[in-house]
Amino acid sequence: MSETAILNGPGAFALLRRHAEDPRTGWSLGVFGGIAEFMRDADEPARLLATPEQIEVATARGALRVTAHPGMVVLPYEMPSRHEERRVPAIAACLAATEAARAGRQAIVQIGPDEEAIREEDRGAILFDLGIGLGSVEACVRTRDPALISAMRRAEGRQMFDPDGPIAAILAASPHRVFISALGRVEVYQPIPPADGRSPDGPHTHVLPKLLAHRRTHAASIPIPEGLLPCLSLHPPRAGGTGRA
Repeated sequence: MSETAILNGPGAFALLRRHAEDPRTGWSLGVFGGIAEFMRDADEPARLLATPEQIEVATARGALRVTAHPGMVVLPYEMPSRHEERRVPAIAACLAATEAARAGRQAIVQIGPDEEAIREEDRGAILFDLGIGLGSVEACVRTRDPALISAMRRAEGRQMFDPDGPIAAILAASPHRVFISALGRVEVYQPIPPADGRSPDGPHTHVLPKLLAHRRTHAASIPIPEGLLPCLSLHPPRAGGTGRA
């Protein structure tokens, strides 16, 4: 199957399934300025579950779910850069805007027990939408910590980065981060690094208020056709390579 062809329907899902089974492929889900990334090492213990409708990969550091959709369009492209060595392959799994639509919450809201959690032991923990999605993505935290649950409930209806918002409580508790779209979800279990630290290797998240303020679903340099929204992105290895680009 060509990695340069635009695919839809069963062919698109088959491509995503093949990449989900390949530990060299990285994944991301989010919007411009707010993104969750999932990747795993080749020798890292992982639980893989695949059905005709869904693919799941879970490790101790994070998890990925990919959901089949009849309207899915897979668009391979090359990450734009002036430097040739940085022009790495990428794939965007897209839907029409109406099919990609999620709740589009603009403030913190308690969703409730996360019965759709990828790992059974996480089901029932409380999910809060952070209110930063642009209609196609719900960026959430999930926790059983009573102190954080109380802080998030007090913050309902406000913005995460408001002066009296819950960002300090979130950083202190370092809950699971759960990003959801119509094509799946990425869950990150690793701790949130301190402000002067660096993101850990493996699954992690970035939530950057200055970039979120642009209110873009994706960077302008990514060639997504008008009328489509990216709901999941893949970062496969270079052709002939042994690791992620």
